[in-house]
Amino acid sequence: SDEKTGAIYGKRKIDVEPVFGFLKANLCFTRFSVRGKEKVRNDLGFALMAVNMRKYAVQTALLGRESAPWPSKKGSNHQNSVIGTFFNSFQLVMSQPLLHVIK
Repeated sequence: SDEKTGAIYGKRKIDVEPVFGFLKANLCFTRFSVRGKEKVRNDLGFALMAVNMRKYAVQTALLGRESAPWPSKKGSNHQNSVIGTFFNSFQLVMSQPLLHVIK
């Protein structure tokens, strides 16, 4: 039974769990604020998009730098770059027309 349990637990150690841990620890995303499968799916989509945008901001900020791969927490300007990336992307998306009519 212990070997079987160990095999099952070993399968849980994949790269999916750190994403949800990151959502809880760094983005304070612990529960959904909406009801219904479609709304929860949208809410989770926004949260995961925030994670991806944060990764993109880190990669963009580190491009061309030869320092440590992750900035230190003290004195880091990382959060400002994440917020700036989010709002720039949001502005780009919202500036596009909702419907494209083909003539």
